[in-house]
Amino acid sequence: MTISFDFAGPAVTPRDAATVVLLRDREGGGVELFFVKRRADIRFMGGAYVFPGGKLDPEDSAASLAGDLDADACRERLQEPNNPGARGLFVAAARECLEESGVLLSTSPVDEGTVAALRHALDVEKKPLGPLLEAHDIKLALSALRPLSRWVTPKAETRRFDARFFLARAPRGTVATHDTRETVASLWLDPAEALARAERREIVLVPPTYRTVEELSRARTVDEAMALVPERIAPLEPVVTTSDKGVVIVLPDDAAHPDRASSSTSARHATGAPFVTRFVYDDGLWTAVR
Repeated sequence: MTISFDFAGPAVTPRDAATVVLLRDREGGGVELFFVKRRADIRFMGGAYVFPGGKLDPEDSAASLAGDLDADACRERLQEPNNPGARGLFVAAARECLEESGVLLSTSPVDEGTVAALRHALDVEKKPLGPLLEAHDIKLALSALRPLSRWVTPKAETRRFDARFFLARAPRGTVATHDTRETVASLWLDPAEALARAERREIVLVPPTYRTVEELSRARTVDEAMALVPERIAPLEPVVTTSDKGVVIVLPDDAAHPDRASSSTSARHATGAPFVTRFVYDDGLWTAVR
């Protein structure tokens, strides 16, 4: 997995970003999450299995872009009352969801051919989203996005993002697929299987993804998952240190974190085990330390 650290230089300013955790109810019970595998040569998290997402683009903040939430509603839901770009983050989440999974979150059904054409225009032709929506009389269902968490890349990493994680129910009947450009594979996994594959080193889950999967392992249905949204969303910034085992990342609820979030120390996932709070980076893999 591609990632780089600088422990001596000044910290890079994080760029705003949005990530979408698509969920669906699994036949026979349980929840499945949609993952895409990033191309190995991508500079940030290359080779990792992640949720669809990316950085905020300037066009995402256009006030004229059609959606069912206004700026005030987005700030309230995001719990960032002083953030003038809150609505843009919702739009970025919906746009990245379309580009990286082929799933359009819209207020009314849109036929598969139109969705495919929109995705191609956005991802390949690099056309702005607003005019495309207007041409097809489509309004984004921003209300379908439920803010879950906010992860800030550690200061030691050379590429940093301030990423808001959103939950979204996959519209019934839609088929999610990777984009074949930045991503090379995709799959639906229930949380327990995703964690087991990561433990077996069959897939790479970066720490914020791993923790999100752990949190969602508590849900038996999509409705239960959507209800896991916390009352308070605070920025979560892990710290990176070095040890004889290699590079270690410590999450905010670890005892060694300087700003330990005491309210999260007792959290457990569906197996009854406590959440993992630290990871070792070695030979291109993040390994959970229990």
